[in-house]
Formats: sequence, C-alpha cells, structure tokens
Amino acid sequence: MRTLKDLTGFVEEEAAAEGPAAQAELQAQRDRFRIARELALLRKAQGLTQAQLSARAGVPQSEISKIESGKANATGLTLFRMAHAMGHAFRLEPVGRVAAPSSPRRPGAAGKGRTARKRATRSRKFEPA
Repeated sequence: MRTLKDLTGFVEEEAAAEGPAAQAELQAQRDRFRIARELALLRKAQGLTQAQLSARAGVPQSEISKIESGKANATGLTLFRMAHAMGHAFRLEPVGRVAAPSSPRRPGAAGKGRTARKRATRSRKFEPA
C-alpha cells in the first residue's frame, strides 16, 4: 500500500468481508470523523479558539482538542453543546434505505374504523379533578 486511497480500499474490503456489523462500525467511524472535522472548521470560521469555545460550551478545552483530532468519542450531549455554542444545531437525515417507523396505535383502537374512533373521542367528557 502506497497511498491513502489504497489503504481506504483495503479497509473497505476488509469490512465487506467481515459483514454488516463491520460495515456499520466503519460507517460510524466515518461519521464521527466527519462531525469532528465540521465542528473544527466551524470553530475556525467563526474565529474562535478552542479555549473560547470551551468557555461558551462548558466543555473542557482538552476534550475539544481530542474530539477535533479524532482521539475522543464524544457524547451526543458534548457535540450538541459545542454546536449550540456556535449557533448551530444537529438534525437527523435519512441514510440509505431505512424503514419508516410505524405510527403508534392507541390501545383499544384495533379493529375500529375511523368513524368509530371519532365517535369514541367525541363521547369523552373532560371532568376536572
């Protein structure tokens, strides 16, 4: 192996050979490094030092350094604090084919049609405690 591209190809082949769990772990590592890189770029774009971000976010500067260098596996709360301190938030985005969560059903609604559910809802009265 002579290049980073060669190494990346080797790691991807190994993960594929080991199966879905290894591929999921590889993707988790990629996501962790991407988030760390984006937070570091955002901090620098705002002209903040790690110490300044530390004071704003309530996260130790040493932890910020470890996160940005990929040496720490930060908690979601720590990442949220860092992003929020810089005026940003996280959002969930779909990846690949993921089944949509099913909507929760109310107890007792099974087998009832829409009209029956409407009637049952209307017949309930609010009574103060």
